This record gives sequence, structure tokens and C-alpha cells, in this order.
Amino acid sequence: MVDLFWQNFFRKDLQETQIHELLKNCYLFEGLSRREIKFLRSNVHIRDYKPGEFIFKQGDLGVGMYIVLKGHINIYVEDRSSEEPEAQVITNLKEGDFFGESALVDSNEKRTASALAQDQVRCVGFFKPDLFEIIERNPSTGVKIVLRLCEVLGRRLKETGHKITELRKEIQLIAQQSE
Repeated sequence: MVDLFWQNFFRKDLQETQIHELLKNCYLFEGLSRREIKFLRSNVHIRDYKPGEFIFKQGDLGVGMYIVLKGHINIYVEDRSSEEPEAQVITNLKEGDFFGESALVDSNEKRTASALAQDQVRCVGFFKPDLFEIIERNPSTGVKIVLRLCEVLGRRLKETGHKITELRKEIQLIAQQSE
């Protein structure tokens, strides 16, 4: 029985190291010092999901973001305009990827997509109250995180704008060809 105790003790230490590395290498937290990462670690939550389990569903109220520690997640949208809703996968996420970050800054935002575990998944959750606590307890760390968050959201908005422009051009070409 003593071996089991020590084995679990060391596994927990390994998990803490993995979480620390994941946070340190996540784009949102790259600029944080070792001390700030340690402080951040005390404000995040570890969540496990079974294959086929939703992390969140399209239309749910968004309360925070997630970073994939282990496993694979599909992000998809459902087109609810037809009688039979059709799901379309937008992207597949793996270890180190993060998603749902806009929920940290938008009040009462509904999720625009669903996140579904494809296999056994472990995520690090970082929620709006966690961000507010960091801002309150350590404003300089909070500002670093918020600035990075703004950068990510701005980049994603720019990418979305480019995609819309490309789609408009494709639609115009199709319309011209059908005339």
C-alpha cells in the first residue's frame, strides 16, 4: 500500500509540471514570469471529459476559456436554419490549443459553437471570475493577460474578415458563371 501512495504523489507532481509548462507555453500567458505563472496556476481549474462529452454547447452562456492538456476536441457549429440541423466541424484541437477565450471579455455571450471531446480529454479551465481575481490581486499580471487576450481576439477578428472577403469573391464568381 505504501508504493501506491508514493506513486500517486509523484504522478501529481508530474501533472503539476505539465500544467505549469502548458500555461507557460500558451500564447495568452507567454509573457508572464515564473512567479506570475505560479499565481495563475492557483486560479485555474482542471476538468476531465469522457469521449463524446460536451465541454460546452452552441448557445450556452460562455463563462471562460479552456486549454487542452490531453486529448482531442472538435469544435463545430450547427446550422439550425433547416428542419434537420446539420453539424459542421470548424476545427480539431489538440494538446496546447486554447478555445472559448472571447467569453472572458464579453458579458452574457452565448457560445457560437460546440466543443466535443473526441477521446479522453483533460482541460485547464480559466474562467471570468478567475481573471477578475487576478486583476484585483495582481493588476500588472492581469493587464498582461488582458492585453494578450485583446491581441488574440483582434487577430481572430481579422482572420474572420479575410474569410468573409474570400467567400464574397467566391459567391460573385459563382454568380457570374451562372449568368
